[in-house]
Amino acid sequence: MNSSCGMECKQAPEPMAAFFDKRVEGYDAHMKQSVELFDAFYDAVAAALPETDRDLHVLDLGVGTGLQLPAVFRRLPGASVHGIDISAGMLRKLEGKSRDAGWDVSIERGSFVQMDLGSECYDAVISTMALHHQLPRGKLALYRKIHRALRPHGLFVNGDYIVSRREAERIRMQFMDRMSDCPECSSGMVHVDVPLSIDEEVKLLQDAGFAEITVSFETRNAAVISACSESP
Repeated sequence: MNSSCGMECKQAPEPMAAFFDKRVEGYDAHMKQSVELFDAFYDAVAAALPETDRDLHVLDLGVGTGLQLPAVFRRLPGASVHGIDISAGMLRKLEGKSRDAGWDVSIERGSFVQMDLGSECYDAVISTMALHHQLPRGKLALYRKIHRALRPHGLFVNGDYIVSRREAERIRMQFMDRMSDCPECSSGMVHVDVPLSIDEEVKLLQDAGFAEITVSFETRNAAVISACSESP
């Protein structure tokens, strides 16, 4: 899920679910305007997955309204996707899309930050414009959970906002200045924007145990990064 309010906002951060529930109706249009090279970006998320008609089990973290799923199912027509999202409104919209398109999608409402994702359950885990709401420490813990959830030689694909290293440091400093006024900000349950640089993302993936890390798509403010659960 994407946002429209960065760290410059002065009001207290909203709970994550409430933030996105309020923005369901305009969400798809907002994303098409705000994501640079929108179609190419979402195609790149799918293109990072191995093209096959086998029945792969895919976990989608922060599935939102499913903007990424048309490209995913074109590439993986036999896949079954389990989508997790904290916003009931987003999931209702996804249900309608899935029913109309005939996608094999199961949904679960909740926080993937707090959930047990299981062990060796999925051939692939994907996330699109959702993980930039997590602080680096929380993101490392999440990446370790994702690594455990993947089957041997499984693939994690993350398409998300990125910033320069200098901008990432500026955002974190500003965030730390606000922490005393927002004790919930580090929980992963309120809406904040703390995107990282590509180098920082790669380092976190390495620390979480991933191998064969590849940046397959990059614009000024977004990238698609894939990582294998183990070396070939």
